[in-house]
Amino acid sequence: MSLPAPASHRPRAVAFAAKVRLSPRRFPLIRVEVMPVESLDATASRPASASSAPAPGPAGKGVDAALRSLAGAAALVLGPLAALAPRGLPVWAIVFLLLSLAGLARRGAFGRILRLTPAVAAVGAFLILALASSLWSPSDRALQTVLEIGYIALGALAGGAWIAGLPAADARRLAGLFLAGGLAGGLLFAVEAALDFPLNRWWNSVPDDQLPNLLNGNVPKRTAALLCLLVWPAALAVDRFRRRALALLVPVGYALACLPLTSRSAMLGIAAGLVTLGAARASARWTRRLFAAAVTAAFLLVLPAALLFSGPLNLDHSALLFRSAQHRVEIWGHAAERALRTPVFGQGIDASRSLPPEGAVSDFSPIGDSLLPLHPHNAFLQVWLETGAVGAALALAVMLMLLAATARLDRRDQPFALALFATAMAMGSTAYGIWQPWWMAGFLSAALMLRLATRIGARIGDKTR
Repeated sequence: MSLPAPASHRPRAVAFAAKVRLSPRRFPLIRVEVMPVESLDATASRPASASSAPAPGPAGKGVDAALRSLAGAAALVLGPLAALAPRGLPVWAIVFLLLSLAGLARRGAFGRILRLTPAVAAVGAFLILALASSLWSPSDRALQTVLEIGYIALGALAGGAWIAGLPAADARRLAGLFLAGGLAGGLLFAVEAALDFPLNRWWNSVPDDQLPNLLNGNVPKRTAALLCLLVWPAALAVDRFRRRALALLVPVGYALACLPLTSRSAMLGIAAGLVTLGAARASARWTRRLFAAAVTAAFLLVLPAALLFSGPLNLDHSALLFRSAQHRVEIWGHAAERALRTPVFGQGIDASRSLPPEGAVSDFSPIGDSLLPLHPHNAFLQVWLETGAVGAALALAVMLMLLAATARLDRRDQPFALALFATAMAMGSTAYGIWQPWWMAGFLSAALMLRLATRIGARIGDKTR
């Protein structure tokens, strides 16, 4: 029988684990505790996982299975919902918010959304300002608008935290379902547009003689705008599934197949995204800096620019612009003039839809009970008009922090995130009212799906931010 080896001949790891002596006088800040060799484990340094947690009971397994099924259905249905019923997207946002809260509760991770970060503080301050401004807003749905902004903001916070903590396999499965549904929605919209929207006409009982109104109306334009946002997380998902050569075909194919038949704002958005994608692949850092400067300039200069365009430059009657663009310039001029009357706190949240015309006349369409057609068609101008300089400063801070957050993504993900940012900013500057629920839900869904796409390929133990 062999005798145990002397301590001086033992392996260093065993000797160190067995006995370590450090002088407290020479190392006053170091405490060393002896750890038995039997407890050394290759997984000890990994974050706690489901395998180390107590196994859930039958009821817990049923809840988890239900959450997985509902989350998969939500991811799958997003694309077709945007293609067929864009104004139903707030329902999707509320469902996803509830799923996220339930998922966080199951993991005991509510602490992720209770931390007061600078971004949360800025959004919270804006919501307080919006709530206070409802006292002087002329709109009868000001409080409802504050509530809608609130659940979208909470959806972003809770949804982002839940997605960041999903197991890698679950994230990959959900991203695959979103990609399948998004591609189906894009193809469905392309077929609908090519055949003059038969499903939409059947669903809404549109007679044949009203087809021109449908084709030139907001229904196809809303869908085009929403899918224009969703193509970027879909492209990133394709890239993350190791099909980098095909990733660019998603936005390019969408632009070629659908956009010439629909919205000029969406065409502008997809073009801005494609240019940004190329620039960010060359240098994401410089692209981010340019956007930071552009967003800052947009908030600082939107009022004088709107007055300049509609006044001395007379662009609302310029032959260089098509008629709808001329009308937008006129709207911007009206909105800027009213914003200057209340420059600090604005006219009140959602005031755009209810401002009295006070004798103003339009060269493009009759002005009824409200000065503007629901909104100024420019997010920067709308924030100034309704919440003043204080709201504009808070909104600028949120956008700059959102832009800075893209730097914390993986290097290969950043161009897609910046392309989505560019698309959203381009369409938000020319298209719909920024507080319209379906539009806010579109921004939210695209951001959440982009976050989900970044989790494809995540390894066990990877940290998420």
